[in-house]
Amino acid sequence: MRPVFALAALTCAMLAACTGVSTSSTNRAAASSPSPSPASSPHVTGPLGSPGHPLVLSCAAEAWPGYPDRPAPITPGPRDLAIGPMYFAGGLALATETPAQHGYAPFGRHGRFYKFGLVVRPSATVTVTIGASARGHAVIALAWNGLDRGVTSATYHACRQAGGFYAQGFAFTGPPFRGCVPLLVTAGGQARVRHVTLSLFAGSCAD
Repeated sequence: MRPVFALAALTCAMLAACTGVSTSSTNRAAASSPSPSPASSPHVTGPLGSPGHPLVLSCAAEAWPGYPDRPAPITPGPRDLAIGPMYFAGGLALATETPAQHGYAPFGRHGRFYKFGLVVRPSATVTVTIGASARGHAVIALAWNGLDRGVTSATYHACRQAGGFYAQGFAFTGPPFRGCVPLLVTAGGQARVRHVTLSLFAGSCAD
């Protein structure tokens, strides 16, 4: 059995907007910053971005591919990792890639960031949380209020219009920079928790 680390993921292979952090007139993320969870909610516990207080990203945080790139498909393909009403683009292919093939950037003082898109079905809401065994080693990495931020849990409220995606990624805060990533996914406020393990450059994660 391979060592288990946490992280959540998606590849840029099919979503060209993931290849850079700058925005343009044809390929850009909405300028509005994601909004935090309401502090008045009785269910909010812990700091922003923690499992008890997920960082909330609205429709305004979605990115929209511009010509000649095609809109992000609603239906996942054979290389994508689907969980409920969302999928990580190219998530299944990451198992056999290498960090060098996928590409990465520095994260913090000793970490490494991998960028890939997350697609949520129109009007759906999902929350992605890194499994307990990987917290502190892996984070969901995204830009928030103009700053790069790493969080353990994030909630995504998708737009009604299809074709957008969340241009985010995941980061390891230190080595090792590959592993099997446990994720917890809930949809639409439902109590059911879906468990999925994403292989990030680690081959098969089967027991």
